Amino acid sequence: MSKKQRREGFRKAEASLRLEGMDPSGVPRYECLKTRIISGETSYEQGRKEILDYYLRINHKGEE
Repeated sequence: MSKKQRREGFRKAEASLRLEGMDPSGVPRYECLKTRIISGETSYEQGRKEILDYYLRINHKGEE
């Protein structure tokens, strides 16, 4: 997958997250992960898992 394809994939994924009420834009952890995925350092699948785990932890803490 090219850098251009990864960037376009992120554009679509971010739009989907916004529709779900989970806009991670500007969150340092997310922005770092996004950079790693677009550069090819981290796979999309691994990045997706890290983002999901992050939101699950945030939501769990909010329920306490």
